[in-house]
Amino acid sequence: MAKVELLVECPHCGYSDRLDSFKLLRDPWRYSFYEVRRLQCPKCGGTFNYYYGVSPKGELSTFTIRFKTAQA
Repeated sequence: MAKVELLVECPHCGYSDRLDSFKLLRDPWRYSFYEVRRLQCPKCGGTFNYYYGVSPKGELSTFTIRFKTAQA
């Protein structure tokens, strides 16, 4: 079975790369059928949750929820 490379896009700056290029800020957890990862962008430092999973109908579903960036 071939390994699938996931491409993730930062919702803050639009930077797109492989999942392993983003910093994992906490251990992944389950939400319904999704595996959720809290990630930090290596380019802008923005944080977001990345949701990835296969629905009960067998469809691949991915989305992100961004967090506010820290104000200086």
